[in-house]
Amino acid sequence: MKRDATIVEGASVLGVRLSPEQGLALEHLADLLLRWNATHNLVSRADSTRIVPRHLLDSLSLVPSLRGTRVLDLGTGAGLPGLPLAIAEPARNFVLLDRSERKLRFARHAAIELAIRNVEFVVTDARNFRPVRLFDTVVARAVLPPVALWHLGKPLLAAEGVLVVQCIDPSSLVLPADARIDQRRVDIPGLDAPRWVLELSAHTPVHHP
Repeated sequence: MKRDATIVEGASVLGVRLSPEQGLALEHLADLLLRWNATHNLVSRADSTRIVPRHLLDSLSLVPSLRGTRVLDLGTGAGLPGLPLAIAEPARNFVLLDRSERKLRFARHAAIELAIRNVEFVVTDARNFRPVRLFDTVVARAVLPPVALWHLGKPLLAAEGVLVVQCIDPSSLVLPADARIDQRRVDIPGLDAPRWVLELSAHTPVHHP
């Protein structure tokens, strides 16, 4: 089976509908990741044989949790999950943030080569980021524990915004006490262990001056 068909079918299992063109774009992204990874160590070498489930489908598992039109990928690294999400959700606008220009080099290149027009890039530490407009959704893979991510992400959220975090079984984690937390288990085709998606929001809407 071609890789793009595997991506489209795997996404469908996760409740994400992709067109054939989106499947081809994600296949191209996988090829770019593998090619660059040989010299730039973008992802673990152990993931080279499972790039689709471990990185693309894993990223797409966040689609059902997205709200609004403005999405921030906090600590995007090589553009994950931001680039797959931007391909799958062209009506939304994505900001991919990382403090490392070196890490963002691949993401910028991929966005140009794949003509992904609904992304922009910011090089800064999240603690220093002061966007002109706040975000409806902030997403993050397991770059930090949920408490630390909530501390970083909460000031960047619009009033009804949500922080979406991927993690291992949340029963083993310390979670922020000042957030409303909804969680769902995700079984990603091609991966043995389940993933968990946490949706964190303020108990009451956050009002910014």
